[in-house]
Amino acid sequence: MLDTLLYTFKISFFDRLLKNAAKKKSTYFLICWNRGLGDIPLGLYALIYRIREFIPDAKITFLTRPDLFLGFNLLSQVKVLVDSSWKRGKPFDLKSSLARLQKSEKSFDVIIEHPDPTRWLKWQLGRITPKLNWLEEHDALCERFRLDPMQKYIAIHIQTETKYKYEKNWPVIYWKECLYQLFFELKLTPILFGFSKEIPFVQEGVVDLRGETNLLEMLSIIKNHCCYLLTPDSGVLSMTYYLNSPFKLNVISLWADPKQGILKQQVKSPNPLLQHIPIIAKHKDICNISVRQVIKILGELQK
Repeated sequence: MLDTLLYTFKISFFDRLLKNAAKKKSTYFLICWNRGLGDIPLGLYALIYRIREFIPDAKITFLTRPDLFLGFNLLSQVKVLVDSSWKRGKPFDLKSSLARLQKSEKSFDVIIEHPDPTRWLKWQLGRITPKLNWLEEHDALCERFRLDPMQKYIAIHIQTETKYKYEKNWPVIYWKECLYQLFFELKLTPILFGFSKEIPFVQEGVVDLRGETNLLEMLSIIKNHCCYLLTPDSGVLSMTYYLNSPFKLNVISLWADPKQGILKQQVKSPNPLLQHIPIIAKHKDICNISVRQVIKILGELQK
């Protein structure tokens, strides 16, 4: 409640915390994160930026769950601790986590157990371009999948696989029709990405890599083999969009709510060769985006 009142008067709780930390010459920060992948560039990048504005020599460590580990490794000069018992959306006990990792709370000057970048960092919107570091050595990660270098691939993120207050995901029946037209009409080979193959897509021409890649392998495939990326607002979209590396990619994104994600951030990709075409649903209903709209845009991009 106090934070809400202070924010109303444009006094940031986070800035006050950092001012006090700077006065005390605090250096070591521990930040817990058990939410989404896309929030790494969209929220935590600016969190790091702000900490270093107040304390340039800050030593920042994130405590997170296993599936987010590689995402944090794309940030500059941060350390990452992983508690394998953490599950998204489930509460955690910080003391127990540190004990399992043989770490002490006394090792850190400032511990932020429940960061709220959405409220603390509204000033960043339209001002800060998140940048995720891509190392040349990551380019080789796609080689084990033996994709045809002469084939035109389109990366597809079928489902966000998380729950929101509104529906982010395109209906499965739309995807099936879209995949058919992509392969047979546009001569594009779809590569499916995601955590799970729970929803089957047994269709000719589809390369289903759901559950078979880690984050860096997926990004390596998109960067080195794909001409296009088709996805709803998701962590895959955010992580690809903010890769700080020049590679040609046409991104078509599907939106129920344009006041979220990379559209809310209101900045261009750090990749100068990336072209982004958002398709925004009428009446905030993603079912109002038709397969025909998507195929038409992709067909025009091929000309």
